[in-house]
Amino acid sequence: MEHLTQHYWSPEPVILKIVKQKAESAKTVVEIGPGVTPFELATEFIDWLPNPSLAGFKVHALDLNCESLPYADNSIDFIYCRHVVEDLYNPFWLCKEMSRVAKAGYIETPSPISECAKGVDGGSPPYRGYIHHHYLVWQEQSTLMFVPKYPVIEYLNFTDVDPFLWDTLNAGFLHWNTYYFWTDNINVQLLRHDQDFYVHENYRDVLLRAIEASYITNLELALRYQLPIQP
Repeated sequence: MEHLTQHYWSPEPVILKIVKQKAESAKTVVEIGPGVTPFELATEFIDWLPNPSLAGFKVHALDLNCESLPYADNSIDFIYCRHVVEDLYNPFWLCKEMSRVAKAGYIETPSPISECAKGVDGGSPPYRGYIHHHYLVWQEQSTLMFVPKYPVIEYLNFTDVDPFLWDTLNAGFLHWNTYYFWTDNINVQLLRHDQDFYVHENYRDVLLRAIEASYITNLELALRYQLPIQP
C-alpha cells in the first residue's frame, strides 16, 4: 500500500472508554485544548482563546507556553489533554504545570508513525505528518519522549520505511497516536541536537527509534486493555 486509505483524526471511542474509566471518580476534571470535541467528563476547560461552543462552562483563556495554570498545587483530580503539547513551542512548561496541579491525567499526541508518514494531514498532502507540529512525541516506559520536528524530515530517505508506515496506519486507529496515562507527575525527556544526536548525522536514527518504541508501546497498551490487535 503506497498511500493512506483512511484517517483517524477524531477521539477514538475505545480509548475514550479507558480514559473515562480512569476519570469517572474524579470530582474535578480539566480539559486543556478542547477543540471541537470537548471531553464530556470535564468540569472546566483551558484554551488559548475563548470558545463559543463552551458557553455555560468555566473556561480559562491563557498562553499554555508560558502562563501558569490557574489552580493550586495538587488541586485537580484529572487532566485531559489531547493533541495539544505537540503544537506548543514550549510543551515542557505545560507538562510541568499539569504535574503541579493535577493528581493524574491523560495526554494524547500523534505518534511518530503518523508524524513520519506522508498523507496524514487534512487533504492528504505529500509532506510528512502534520506540518504545523513542533515535536514528535512518544512513550518509553513511563517517560514521555520529545524530539524536535525539524524541516529536514522532508528530505530524509524513508523509502525503506514508508510501506511499513502506510500499512500500519491503514490497519486501524491504534498506531495513529501516542496514549500517555500518568499519576502524580509527568516524566518528560527531550532529545536535543548537539547533545543526544546530530541533525546532520543521525536524526533519521532517532526518528526510527521513536517509530519502533511507539509501535511496541502501543501493542503493549492494546494487550493491557484487550484492544483489537492491529498489525
